Amino acid sequence: MRKADQTLAAITVSAIASLLLYLWFSEVEAPALLAPEPLAVAAVMVLFVLNLVANVLSRSDAAKRRSDAPWSLAVSAVSAVLLMLIFVPGICGILWILLVAQLPRYYGWHFCLLAAIVVPLLVGVHHEFIFGRPYAMINVGLYTLFNLFVVYLGFTLESEKKARLKASQLVAELRATQQLLASASKRDERLRIARELHDLSGHHLSALSLQLEVARHSDGEKHQHAIERAGFIAHLLLSELRQTVSDFRQQRSLDMASALHALIERLPRPQVWLSLPASLHIDDVAMAETVLRLVQEALTNIVRHSDAERACIVFQQQDQQLIICIEDGGGEQTSTFAAAVTPGNGLSGMQERIAACGGELTIRQGDFGFRLDVRLPLGSGLIV
Repeated sequence: MRKADQTLAAITVSAIASLLLYLWFSEVEAPALLAPEPLAVAAVMVLFVLNLVANVLSRSDAAKRRSDAPWSLAVSAVSAVLLMLIFVPGICGILWILLVAQLPRYYGWHFCLLAAIVVPLLVGVHHEFIFGRPYAMINVGLYTLFNLFVVYLGFTLESEKKARLKASQLVAELRATQQLLASASKRDERLRIARELHDLSGHHLSALSLQLEVARHSDGEKHQHAIERAGFIAHLLLSELRQTVSDFRQQRSLDMASALHALIERLPRPQVWLSLPASLHIDDVAMAETVLRLVQEALTNIVRHSDAERACIVFQQQDQQLIICIEDGGGEQTSTFAAAVTPGNGLSGMQERIAACGGELTIRQGDFGFRLDVRLPLGSGLIV
């Protein structure tokens, strides 16, 4: 879709340039305020090339991921205004429509409305009253209506884009929460079965009691046989209980790996590399939720504030602590974001959750991009 946007913009600028240059050179209707002399022709060609390149770059993936307007948008605006001043605002007004279509991504309603109305109006006044070009203001009125429609459409598309991103994040959060809930339910069921198995071992205890009673009321060989049977039953009972309890305790941890993978697998960007030791188990729901929300908020910040294509999440144990390192792959905006970062609601909530677990959060600029280092104490809820 973005490639189609770039292609359409390139074809539009090329068609406008070809038509205006043809009319200018053929002098069929002399659409320019300058004579087609070599210096003027060279300047106009440079402006068209700059406008073409700027329109294509402002529609690239890197530009669309930025939160601030790229330099190519300014080049597109300047070149479009100069061309509109040189050529009578007829077909050349389409260049300004191409620019206005990009503004809702970076600016608010007021700025976009001013750009859609004021600039064409000033250009029309320039041609109508200073150079006496007929019908200039009529063209300005028509193109202003087109501009307003494009601004409205641009804000509608941006609103839908944000809604889709929010919906995607909510779906990812829901899937991750469902994974945790399913894992918690399985854990509770396993513990319940373990207790039931313990209760079912009562028949071994009954047999043991019976053999001891026989041994108490007998002597000789029969007494010795009853003692041996009681010892065998006791050993069997103890072995089965130990094995059952051990099996269920090893399986009681929450499935953090599935929850984390469910959280990151549907992210369109960045590509996330997750390192989670197989020996790490979390059986405390509150601790698991803290880890999950931490990763979710960190990925949300990377998507919103960085143009990084890759990120990594590393879990490890060190000195009775769980260490989580989350780092993006850098990008054009990463250093700016990291230098000026101030904790908002997301980061503040993250710090509060970690502090409630007795941990600490460090925010810093890493070797390759923005980095979060989290330390959580290994308590009863963590088994490594």
